[in-house]
Amino acid sequence: MSHKVVHRMRLCAAIVGGGAIALGGVAVYGVQGAEATAAGSSSGAAPVTTPPTAPAITKAVPSITGPAPLFAGEAPDSNPQAPIP
Repeated sequence: MSHKVVHRMRLCAAIVGGGAIALGGVAVYGVQGAEATAAGSSSGAAPVTTPPTAPAITKAVPSITGPAPLFAGEAPDSNPQAPIP
């Protein structure tokens, strides 16, 4: 295929893809309405929030304890930055 044909095919694919994305956005806007796409509250009332009574996590606990597992063929006292013999 020539360079012009490939260039035109890419251009057409970009136009079709952009149109599909735009059509999807219009469909979402039409189904959910303007309220779903607006940022924040449109009622004018301030949101009421209550602080949590207790922290969700009291203390972090590791799931693995002890030394880290070694890879296959790795010696326990090897230096990973040592030159290769």
